[in-house]
Amino acid sequence: MDRLKEKLDSARTKLLAVVEGVDEAAWDWQPGDGRWSARLTLAHVGSAHWSHLEVARGLVAGETIDLPGFDLDEWNEARVADRADWSPGKILVDLKAAQDATLAFMAKLEAKDLETRGVHPALGEVSVGQVLGVIALHDSLHRRDILKLLREMSA
Repeated sequence: MDRLKEKLDSARTKLLAVVEGVDEAAWDWQPGDGRWSARLTLAHVGSAHWSHLEVARGLVAGETIDLPGFDLDEWNEARVADRADWSPGKILVDLKAAQDATLAFMAKLEAKDLETRGVHPALGEVSVGQVLGVIALHDSLHRRDILKLLREMSA
């Protein structure tokens, strides 16, 4: 459990370090090829984090999260649209709240709870530990996306 917490903390710290000190123009710069800006990418990360936490909580409670016809791309676009007008400050507060809620949830778990299995709407059958690990992986993937955006903007 400690290793998973370290992964979550490390991935989030590295993600936020990428946007530390970024000016307003950089938050909203888009390359014109349909990719999200850094602000929208972080809005997506926050939304996805809350969704993964909801799935993990459901799995521990023995609940099935059934979303017939689930389409991950449509889900992500809709969640980002819901947050499209959020300021960078609000997004950062939300990311901290999601991380804090996840760590509080994990503090109540026993090690065996991480092995509880169930169905994730996009990933299929997974364990609670895998769902929580996806949060860290997701942070890392989108950290790379934001780094690429910032490099392209500076070029």
